[in-house]
Amino acid sequence: MQTYQEFLDRINSFEKKELDFGKKYFKGNPSIAKKVDKNNAFRKFYGDTVVFALDEKVKEKLAEYTEVLYQSVPECFSERLIPDAFHVTLHDLASSSELRDVAEELFMNELRIIEKAEELREFEKAKIRMQSKYIFNMVDTSLVLGLYPADEEDYQKLMDLYYIFDNIKSLYYPFTPHITLAYYSIHGFDSQTAARLAETVGRLNENSMEIELNVNNLYYQKFRSMNDYVNVINLGVMDCLIPEEAVKASE
Repeated sequence: MQTYQEFLDRINSFEKKELDFGKKYFKGNPSIAKKVDKNNAFRKFYGDTVVFALDEKVKEKLAEYTEVLYQSVPECFSERLIPDAFHVTLHDLASSSELRDVAEELFMNELRIIEKAEELREFEKAKIRMQSKYIFNMVDTSLVLGLYPADEEDYQKLMDLYYIFDNIKSLYYPFTPHITLAYYSIHGFDSQTAARLAETVGRLNENSMEIELNVNNLYYQKFRSMNDYVNVINLGVMDCLIPEEAVKASE
């Protein structure tokens, strides 16, 4: 595990106040096509994840950010995320454009999550203070708001939680806390539009916010698109299963 300072150094290396899309036409990451169709509507995309739900006031503030983005440069983005889709991902698990390709893994992941109940009880009612950094370009797929733990103690709590789920499915990339605000248009955009987007994001990056992540709001979720998430287990209260919604998420 990285030290707190190593973590800060890493995110500081790419989470910058100013965006730079270069001078060429921006096409975006080809992986956008897994989640967005040619009309920039969200496709069916199935999987499961562990996320922190956000307070309503935080979601309202994020919705204000996305309103500015879509009003200024709507051609840069795909379908708008609904406020209820805003979250902080603690750990990704499975995902696929075809449900049949991940159905068995989703079933097994849910069982493995339940087996983590004892470990998670150590974090009951725990709170983690986070600070926003900047809105930045996440691997050419989306604009996200970067976050970082307020101090070393908060960092340690966050990473201890992260590794509980990394023991279910280890990821090849390092953990970068963020909130996805908008997915790019599948068609990309030209350099003039990119410059307007960079200017808009530069203004938004004059703001900052504090976010408190509460383990009582930590959920195991299943999803059917980037706008359609279902809470399956409240991980802060491990006896809180929602069987009907779990079944729906697997359909």
